[in-house]
Amino acid sequence: MANLLENHKYDLIFGLSICIITFLVYANSLGNGFVWDDDIVILANPLLKGSPVTLFSEIDRGHATGVTPYYRPFTLLSFLLDGKFHGFDALYVRLVNVLLHAATAFLVYRLAVSLKIDRIAAILAGLLFAVHPLQSEAVDFNSARNTLLATFFVVAAYLVHQWSHTHKSFAGSLAGASLFLSGLFSKEIAVGILPFIAAIELENTQSENRNSLQKGFVRLLPYLAGLAFYLILRNNALSRAGASLDIFPGLMGRQLDNVYILPRYLLNVVWPRFLSPRYFLPDDFNLYALPLVLAWVCIVGMFWWFVTGGRSRVTLFGLAWLIAFWLPVSGIIPIPSAHLADRYLYTPAIGIWLIVADQFSMLILCRAQLRRWGIIAAAVIVVALAVVTVKRNQIWKNDITLFTDIVEMYPDQALGYDSLGCAYLDTEHDIDRAEKLFERAYTLNPAFPRLSTQMGYVRFLRGDLQGALEHYNQAIYRNSLDAEALLNRGVVLERLGRYSDAVDSYRRFLTTPGNELPEARRVMPAKIVELSRKS
Repeated sequence: MANLLENHKYDLIFGLSICIITFLVYANSLGNGFVWDDDIVILANPLLKGSPVTLFSEIDRGHATGVTPYYRPFTLLSFLLDGKFHGFDALYVRLVNVLLHAATAFLVYRLAVSLKIDRIAAILAGLLFAVHPLQSEAVDFNSARNTLLATFFVVAAYLVHQWSHTHKSFAGSLAGASLFLSGLFSKEIAVGILPFIAAIELENTQSENRNSLQKGFVRLLPYLAGLAFYLILRNNALSRAGASLDIFPGLMGRQLDNVYILPRYLLNVVWPRFLSPRYFLPDDFNLYALPLVLAWVCIVGMFWWFVTGGRSRVTLFGLAWLIAFWLPVSGIIPIPSAHLADRYLYTPAIGIWLIVADQFSMLILCRAQLRRWGIIAAAVIVVALAVVTVKRNQIWKNDITLFTDIVEMYPDQALGYDSLGCAYLDTEHDIDRAEKLFERAYTLNPAFPRLSTQMGYVRFLRGDLQGALEHYNQAIYRNSLDAEALLNRGVVLERLGRYSDAVDSYRRFLTTPGNELPEARRVMPAKIVELSRKS
């Protein structure tokens, strides 16, 4: 068995086995539907109804947070192809995500092998990436495909460039640069691979002659050209959309949030029992003073060990990988959707799995008396993690299961109740349950965004037009650009015979930014003309 594991001829078998295990762990997610922001990111995204060429000159507008600095044409292209080939059948969208994750797990194994660690440790790194529940959000959330694509392309780019360096191949560097550019077009985080590409060329500078160093620099030029090309296209798209990226406002506050965020990520890695589709930062960190201090002692202690007694080339590589790919999601760049999310750690966590595998190799596998029992213990842990992931896949089955999980994890937060109420209203048409959930959300936070709009809609469905009007007026008072509230308020006013007020509400609806409710925007000018005659 030991000889088998050390035989390079079986590398492909080991890698494919990891792919198969990955697919089996996520197989029960193939029946899941579209959830949360999938509706606006995928199903109703106006960019997915046009030409593929336009994707490279536009930012991604399919987000609930409005205009964002997201330029991800390859991600949108993959969704556009989904729509062309199967009309956004959820099964095939899910299948693409699962296959991408399986393919990347294979590449993570190959990355570990390329770093020349024990073969069992390399398999462990690939399996941890494949089955750890921390990865499940990126795979199960259809809209998170940008992360899957970017990670696949950056790991592939690194491995291809490593081959091009070994074989002194300029063609290989062109292929690697193409993969790098594809990663950038999928998600901005791909830029983090550049230092590792450069390190491949600089690693043996002292033993290289001047001619070889010049060739190494030439092999880096395609990456720099690809980065420049990407930045030009991205800047053009952001300028056309009037979008901007302001880093400095709120920067200090976002960095202070890491006092809580980093220990929370550590908990998710070590004990994934408390994973959630949505996290909420506590208002007062002092309430968590003791656990935070203990967590930071662990973080500092582990870092100290990794750079001293437990230091090795692979561990330092993993640490550098973790830092390089975590920095973009560390709060340096503001992220409109959430402060922390499991999917943000999908790419950086490759560094964690490499460190764990390397430390396992140094502390366990290198000791004959511990090797067998260490392998058994590692296998048990991997199986346990896989079981948790299989169960976690079902949380992403639909909006009801998803938001039920958030309510159970955070019973004192209005978001879960509001979103769950919307899910029951939209999918089950259960007005009674939706109303109770909205009322619970209102009790927790009367000013929660769009809650008055949802409550107005419930009153409208019950035929209480005056009650609906009161809620819509309240919603518009809190947010004058609430498109849904303005539209529905107009409908209520029209039903009440107040035509001139309805026209005013409809006109204000048409001035709201974004592409929300596109069909209503299309027919509204004619409706305004009709009602203007009546008034």
